[in-house]
Amino acid sequence: MCTTNDNFNCISKRNECINVKPFVAKDINCISTEPENSGGSIIPFSSGNTQTVVENILGNNLASLIGFGTAVDLVPIANNTINLTGILSEAFNVPRDGNITAISASYTALAGQIESGFVTIRAQIFQAPVGSNTFTGTSASVDLVPSVTAPIPAGLLVFASATISPVPVAAGDRLLMVFYISSLQAETAVDLVIGTASAGINIV
Repeated sequence: MCTTNDNFNCISKRNECINVKPFVAKDINCISTEPENSGGSIIPFSSGNTQTVVENILGNNLASLIGFGTAVDLVPIANNTINLTGILSEAFNVPRDGNITAISASYTALAGQIESGFVTIRAQIFQAPVGSNTFTGTSASVDLVPSVTAPIPAGLLVFASATISPVPVAAGDRLLMVFYISSLQAETAVDLVIGTASAGINIV
């Protein structure tokens, strides 16, 4: 501990410890009680004032891409991929290597048409490597509950949140938050839900 006689030496020892981590403290003056921020970064998504549309037309799945206050609708998904060539993008670039460890999402239904009896809305992160416009669905996804049934009550909120096995992302990768109908009940049906969407992921 410091006494009035050795304040100068004590302060000098503390200064030696500044910005040096990780380390094993050998001196009590180097022990910091400030908590480390090891929880990662939360990336928020919201459709904002933009109405979103998730639709299944005769087995063709059309998704909504959610950005940071905007959305792009009626984007086709084929074989778990989305090709954004010639399509407006809501993707963002990853600035550093890391792992997606959690996802949370909600959808507020405002209107729609459901011929299949019910539909399940999924929120999922799609990922593209550097230099590519082709995005592939990752395991960072949640199916929102409850399922949406007809007639759709205005303002119905469906939600899910999950901690997931780490999904690795590399600096320069592009990520998309995608909402779509995951339950394809009938290829002869037309299912359509209109509403607003929001979500968040954690990247460590």
